[in-house]
Amino acid sequence: MTLAPQPPTPAAVTDSVAALWDRRKDDVMRRAVVFDDVVVALLNGELTEELRQQAAREAHKLAGSLGMFGLPEGSRVARELEHLFETATALDHRRVPQLSALTLELRRELERPAVPAAAPAVRGDRRGSDRGAVLVVDDDEDFAAGIAAVAASVGLREEVAGSPAAARLAIARRRPDLVLLDLGFPGGSDDALALLAELSAARLPVFALTVRDTFTDRVEVARRGAVGFLEKSLSPSQVIEAVLDQLERGNGTSATVLTVDDDSFVLDAVRALLTPQGLQVHTLDDPRRLFEVVDDISPDLLVLDFDMPHANGVELCRALRNNARWTALPVLFLTARADPGTVQAIFAAGGDDYLTKPVLAAEFLGRVMNRLERVRLLRQLADTDALTGVSTRRRSTEVLNRFIRTAQRFGQPLCLAVLDLDQFKSVNDRHGHTVGDEVLRRLGELLTETFRGEDITARWGGEEFVVGMYGMTRDDGVQRVAELLEKWRHEVFTSVAAAPFSLSFSAGVAQYPFDGTDVEALYRSADLALYQAKAQGRDRVVPAGAHHTDPTDIDVAMVDVALVEDDEVIAALILHSLATRGYSTCWLRDGDEAAASLTGPLSPRLVLLDWDLPGRNGLAVLAAMAEAGVLERTRTIMLTGRSTEEETLEALELGAIDHVAKPFSLPVLMQRVRRALAR
Repeated sequence: MTLAPQPPTPAAVTDSVAALWDRRKDDVMRRAVVFDDVVVALLNGELTEELRQQAAREAHKLAGSLGMFGLPEGSRVARELEHLFETATALDHRRVPQLSALTLELRRELERPAVPAAAPAVRGDRRGSDRGAVLVVDDDEDFAAGIAAVAASVGLREEVAGSPAAARLAIARRRPDLVLLDLGFPGGSDDALALLAELSAARLPVFALTVRDTFTDRVEVARRGAVGFLEKSLSPSQVIEAVLDQLERGNGTSATVLTVDDDSFVLDAVRALLTPQGLQVHTLDDPRRLFEVVDDISPDLLVLDFDMPHANGVELCRALRNNARWTALPVLFLTARADPGTVQAIFAAGGDDYLTKPVLAAEFLGRVMNRLERVRLLRQLADTDALTGVSTRRRSTEVLNRFIRTAQRFGQPLCLAVLDLDQFKSVNDRHGHTVGDEVLRRLGELLTETFRGEDITARWGGEEFVVGMYGMTRDDGVQRVAELLEKWRHEVFTSVAAAPFSLSFSAGVAQYPFDGTDVEALYRSADLALYQAKAQGRDRVVPAGAHHTDPTDIDVAMVDVALVEDDEVIAALILHSLATRGYSTCWLRDGDEAAASLTGPLSPRLVLLDWDLPGRNGLAVLAAMAEAGVLERTRTIMLTGRSTEEETLEALELGAIDHVAKPFSLPVLMQRVRRALAR
């Protein structure tokens, strides 16, 4: 297959990254000496806060940089070191053997020769001389340099800003096509997240970068408008592949034309005619590679030569029509013959139109643009649900399949949510189908408002909707759909015949690849979780594989969250929010009951423990749990009202992992719960 213009070879990209490693290796080795300094300082009891923070910063940078040089084990070891250095209380002389072993393992990894990943796979001719500008917002020079080496080789221009403030200045000078934004700056992630929100408002696509998946909240990143979430342990080639995919999708309004002809002059002429029209033009001079390229680029129009070696245009068109995916793809033939037999063969094979050579420019352009406009109109009708404005089942299935391929390529999560309006039939029966249509229309609008443009929202029939979220784990998906449910409960609908009313929905969420490796399997898992949500009382979001308990049943051994709270109003609010997110719960009303249950048969993953309780107070309950060894398997968050700083510190020393002051925000508390359960 010959694709024009020719991209740099993968070997050229590999050589450039290897050369960069050769230049940087000695500097990396010198920086890694700080880990030896920490070990010596711990042995002598002289570890300073400054040295600990320096070691944490260096480990953070190495964790993000080594993977791009083909040293994933080095990245893993550096991440373990960073985790140890981040918590001052975890560092004492007892950590010396572990730190020494990790430092030695890291040094061995640094001595290995770099083996960079191959360059991003070629897709048509998208690697032209200038594929766009990328701004990297990161203070890690090694990471930025690795990205620059691969970006330049595929025709991307790169600029680096070492901070969010510098990024704002760079964007003011010249707007990039895409931003790679690190969230792990020394001063915290607040300024980076603020920049993310600003760029999203300006409709500038942003990939959020992080060293490890738990550094920041995917939900928070998605809420602020990032188009994707990339771990810095990915190689530069993988990062740039994601960038190219996004830039290609961002140009989605430009139709794609694939021309297959063994005559390079014809290919050049087609490109010269169509490119100025804003079309993405791909050319192919080997018909044997047609199916591979068609699957890869999904063209909107195929231009086929009639006479070619190996396989002629009629044979290719007939084979293409045998694939259900391409039965509707418009095919325009170019032929030097216009006899009745040739014309009959073209239409019998499934061709839509033909032009005779030599092709007249005006006629060719007219036929191509007319055909593409008809494709656009028909696709708009086929891809969009007329009532709700979200995608159709056919369109969403295509996108979900693409999500799965991308998730498999980059090792990223993907979740699928299935939503069903609760008791919707009664709305049609009581209020009429006009009001029922308004309910569906409003839910479609809310789905579009709530989820990112990179997500796919669709109506699969009746009152059932589907949401596909690339880069989201199952827990992330539950959180986002639960936020939608909480908004939806406040929607009020009116009708002439009855009083105003509101509706809820139930939902199930499944994750690729744990709950299924294809769309059908993911849907089955999410649909089963949806039925569990219905069985548990509706009005909630349940993750695939969840189990259900009655929150008043304290004899249940295993639950997700045990709430110890004597205020019935507060308890009802918290239990309802937990149930909305599909957590199994248990409610304990006083300290004595809680101490007996939590040190006995009850084994929750997390305890929300109020401070002021009848009987024993929360601190006494926590002390009993600590003495019984319960805190080794159960995490505890204290709900504090008027406790002193000394009491809060005592609770944390006993083993509580967090505290939330009353009055608290339920969304904030739910975020704390989700993070605690994800640890």
